[in-house]
Amino acid sequence: TTLYASLMLLTEEWIHIDDDIEVAATFTDQEIIQSITTPDKIEENCSEESGEDDDKVEEKMSWAAAEKGIETVIKFVEQNHSFSLQDVMQAHMVQNNLITKKLQSRKQGDIRKYLKKAVSSSAVEAASVPSTSSAADDIEVVEINE
Repeated sequence: TTLYASLMLLTEEWIHIDDDIEVAATFTDQEIIQSITTPDKIEENCSEESGEDDDKVEEKMSWAAAEKGIETVIKFVEQNHSFSLQDVMQAHMVQNNLITKKLQSRKQGDIRKYLKKAVSSSAVEAASVPSTSSAADDIEVVEINE
């Protein structure tokens, strides 16, 4: 039962793993239905609302916009002779870091990692409890490779 409980806890953790990730936008059911049935009307409403709220809400930058921006900076630094080669390299390093962070943010966790943790923690719990059986236990150990 401890293995089952451990698996249930890990399953809960797996289900709620992205609960802390910031959501870019939330829509009501009515807004979703309206966007499907009349997409032109939604675009008009968004453009009207964006004009009013520009001072209040800062627009969230997308990964694509950030990549495009760093590419522009790199072109500028490469073409402008007042920047040194070290400056050019630093701009490329920032671009590389951006791409790495983007890939890491999209990387999905592997459930085998969580299952392996559950199996190992339940094995430690089982090893710490003395056996009351006089017969030898036939336990099959399965290794989960990542």
